[in-house]
Amino acid sequence: MNNRQNPLRLNVGYLYNKPIGSLREVPIEVDQIEIDDLIARDLRSHIRISRTREGLLLQVTAEAEVLTTCGRCLDSFYLPVSTEFEELYQFPSRHREETDLILPNDGYLDMQSIYREYLILSMPIKRLCHADCAGLCAVCGVNLNEASCEHQPQAGAHPSEDAQEKSV
Repeated sequence: MNNRQNPLRLNVGYLYNKPIGSLREVPIEVDQIEIDDLIARDLRSHIRISRTREGLLLQVTAEAEVLTTCGRCLDSFYLPVSTEFEELYQFPSRHREETDLILPNDGYLDMQSIYREYLILSMPIKRLCHADCAGLCAVCGVNLNEASCEHQPQAGAHPSEDAQEKSV
């Protein structure tokens, strides 16, 4: 149903002439995939394709680890995400609006852009490599997860003691 070069390109042409209510389930497992600027690994997905009067309804569940950047320390890391979505691909004769998804005449659906869109939408706005990420020093830019700097208060020092030392 799908191929190795593009595992998100599905052959659905055989469902065009099937009776309404016909369905096919397609599992997808990809170790790593790059879709434009999105890199994902361990993509596990399940697609249920149902023949409807208007076209083909795709019901999709997917989970993957997406390469992203931490909002505090700016390090790259893989963020686990999961998503569920439905899309209706309409027969060309049923096409009504510009935003409708249309079934291609060749019978192959390229799902890459839709997967990219839904995986990005499932990511939180503030992405952290770990909950207690210390971030970067605002003065010198050192990654405080990896090293400390003279701009950060020393562990155990009381803030009022630091202020008294600086005023002397």
